[in-house]
Amino acid sequence: MTRTAIVADRRFMAHVAGRHHPERPERIAAMIEMTEHLNRANLKRYLPREATPAEIELCHSRAYIGEVERTARLEHFDFDPDTHTSAATWETARLAVGGVLTAVEAVADGDVENAFAIVRPPGHHARPDQAMGFCFFNNVAVAAQWLATHHGIKRILILDWDVHHGNGTQEMFYASPEVLYMSLHQYPFYPGTGWFDEVGVGRGTGFTINAPIPATFGDPEYLQIFDAVLLPIARQFAPDFVLISAGFDCHFRDPLGGMRVTENGFTAMTRRLHRLAAETCNGKLVAVLEGGYDLEGLAAGGRSVIEELGRDPDERIAAAEGAQRALPLIERMRHYLEPHWQLP
Repeated sequence: MTRTAIVADRRFMAHVAGRHHPERPERIAAMIEMTEHLNRANLKRYLPREATPAEIELCHSRAYIGEVERTARLEHFDFDPDTHTSAATWETARLAVGGVLTAVEAVADGDVENAFAIVRPPGHHARPDQAMGFCFFNNVAVAAQWLATHHGIKRILILDWDVHHGNGTQEMFYASPEVLYMSLHQYPFYPGTGWFDEVGVGRGTGFTINAPIPATFGDPEYLQIFDAVLLPIARQFAPDFVLISAGFDCHFRDPLGGMRVTENGFTAMTRRLHRLAAETCNGKLVAVLEGGYDLEGLAAGGRSVIEELGRDPDERIAAAEGAQRALPLIERMRHYLEPHWQLP
C-alpha cells in the first residue's frame, strides 16, 4: 500500500467566522473523527506547523498580511459580507498554510508518497492582497510557490474540484507556465469567474484550464471532462508535483452547491490523479481541504480520497459513461484549448 500522511489538528477549530456561518469549526471535528476510524497500514499522522510571514509572502503582499495580523487584537472583523475573523483567525490561518507546507514537505522529502492536509480556513479564493469567500491566505498557492522556491520544482499541477472557482489561485499563476491550474466549478456561481476563455496571459497562456459547469452535473459528467480534456493536457504538461484543491461542496448533500458528485466520484477523480502522479512524478501528490459544508458529505468525501490515496496507483480505472450532457461543454473547452494543447 502507498504511504499516506494526514495532517490534522483540532487547533483549526479556533477560528470562528460567526455563529451560523457555514465555514464552521465542526467541519474539522467531522474530518478528524472520520480519520480516527480509518483502519489501514502505512498511514502517518502529522501535526501542522505555523507558516512564517516570509512563507506567506511568497503569494501575499506584506501590507495585506499585516491587515490579517491586526485582526488578532479584535474580537470580530469583517473583510467582506462572507469573510469574518475572530481573535484566533490570524493564528489559525497561519496554521492552515503551515499545515499544507507540512504535507508537501513530507512528500517532497520522501517520508510518504502522498498526503491529505485537513486544514481551515480554506484558501483558494484568497487573492494576493484581499480576503474573500471565507479565505484569508491561499494555502495551495503558497505551497506551490514554496515547492518552486525551496525544491526547485518547475512543473506543478493544481486541480481544483471545489464547487466554486478558485479565483485567487488562478490570479496568482495566470501568467506562469510553471503552474498548470485546472478548475471544475459550478457556473454561474460565486465568485463569477472561471469562464472558458480565461486561459492565462503572456507566457502563461494555455496554463489555466476552466470547466464552468451547470448545476446538477455529477460523477459521469465530471469524469468525462477529466478523461476528454483535463488528463490529456495534464499528461502533456507532465507535472513534477500534483496538488488537489479538494472541496467537498460539489457533494450532492452540500447546502451551498448544486452539484451531484458522490463518494464514488471523489474516488474516481482521485484515482485518475493518483495514476497521473505515479506516471510523471513518482506519486508526489497532496490533497488540501477547501470547501464542504454538509458534515456527513464532507467526511464521506474525505474518506474516499484518503482511502484511494492508499491504494496502488495501478488500480483499474473505469471509463466514464452516461455523460452526454457534458459533450457540448467539452467541445467549448476544446475550442479555447486546442491552440495550446493536443486533444484526442
